[in-house]
Amino acid sequence: MNTFRLITLGFCILASTVLFSQPDNAIKALNFKLELLSDNQTWGVFVMPGEFISPSTRTSTGSGQITLVVPAGFSYANMRNHGGTWVENARVNSPMEAPDKSYISFGFVTDEPKIMLYPNEQTLLFTFTTSDMNSEIYLIDNVNDPFATPNSYGSNPGNDLGIIDFGTSNGMQTYAYAGNFETSANGNERSIFAKQNRMNSGSRAIFTNGDNGELRNAEAKIND
Repeated sequence: MNTFRLITLGFCILASTVLFSQPDNAIKALNFKLELLSDNQTWGVFVMPGEFISPSTRTSTGSGQITLVVPAGFSYANMRNHGGTWVENARVNSPMEAPDKSYISFGFVTDEPKIMLYPNEQTLLFTFTTSDMNSEIYLIDNVNDPFATPNSYGSNPGNDLGIIDFGTSNGMQTYAYAGNFETSANGNERSIFAKQNRMNSGSRAIFTNGDNGELRNAEAKIND
């Protein structure tokens, strides 16, 4: 293992330690979004900071999980990491609380490629494809989903993200997951349970190239 990877691993361990030791001090300001991309074949999972924080470039992600709620029997392919490294770490099919659903959880492994946060911009975390484009797919609601913990499986589905910012004017600050954004029937963006963090119109999406860490911008028009 080369020196860079050793430093990165050590930094991630430090970030995780700080996040777990200071949960009450974290600002809940990170919002997830699941979106079908313009090719109508690929789904993307994004994160966007709330309007009341201005993250610096000196951030490090220490922990995270994203749970998708999909139809029972759902399958996906071509998963690709764009921000951080994510892997499927749990799946529960047809629990008694929701027999027509499956719950697929993706766990955060390392901040490589680095998750970059910018005000009013979405950052792509990972993408995947599915052959059934008519499937109802959405991010779990940690509070109101019938399979939210505690559940009959004793499992821990849910969304979570913890990021440390070492570059704020007030010293080190931690940011935590706040809620989900979803697209309503009229195409407007709305927050499910983080209503104070509504997306602004004309926000952009940040796509991280997993091969070389470079960034490219793509306009992601958000209607008012």
